Amino acid sequence: MFTKGYWDDVSIPWWQVLLLIAGALALIAATIAVISVVQRKRGVEFRRDTRDVTYGAICVAASFALSYVKIFSLPAGGSITLASVLPMLVYCYFFGFRKSLVVSAVFMLLQLIQGPYIVSPWSALLDYFVPYLALSLVGIFSFDRRKYEAATAAGKHPLFAHGGFFIGTAFYFVVRYFSHTLAGVLFWADISYLENGFLIWSGALTGAAAWGYSATYNLLFLLPDTLIAAAAGTALLSSRAFNSFMASKIYAAPVTAARNAL
Repeated sequence: MFTKGYWDDVSIPWWQVLLLIAGALALIAATIAVISVVQRKRGVEFRRDTRDVTYGAICVAASFALSYVKIFSLPAGGSITLASVLPMLVYCYFFGFRKSLVVSAVFMLLQLIQGPYIVSPWSALLDYFVPYLALSLVGIFSFDRRKYEAATAAGKHPLFAHGGFFIGTAFYFVVRYFSHTLAGVLFWADISYLENGFLIWSGALTGAAAWGYSATYNLLFLLPDTLIAAAAGTALLSSRAFNSFMASKIYAAPVTAARNAL
């Protein structure tokens, strides 16, 4: 059992946590290997350099630091932060799905040690592994340099070239919201520890009451948290200076395929 410090609220054996981490990393490695094979057959050139690692480390560190800047906290642990996932969303958008998986895994591991609440391997999976790995989904809708150059040539606002960022962010929100909600129904529906209950709910909840409580609770913090990040992302992607930097530095080398989506 974890019994000290941040691990006070982890009630499963340490080896189960390590097994979950090892399994998740193995699955990520297998996914990356499959993507690599598919891309190689399609003639997509995969570029990896120290700049990718540097930007990834900066974005992970920035998101992790911002996760401690809480605007509002709910009684059972959910919180609204100062656009904490924005650096991660931006990295995933500009660097694509394959690199995003690695960076999202690192961020997930950091979140896992940030005062975790774990009562079952499944609760760890639904509250930590799935929600934070979902950030990598933004990479599926990654930056398209040709689309950006076309929008620029046509004199359009930079945001016209970044629809993928908002679509990917929406996918991240849906997956994380459903995962947290399911965890709430399965593991956190007994809210007897809250002296005054939560809104209209109290005690040990079952059925529709459990779903209603979990869906409402998670929506109250996750929706504004995601909207704040999306709003900050809108401001960032509206900057022509930022767009020029990303287009010229991140995707300076040409690739053989139409885009480097994965």
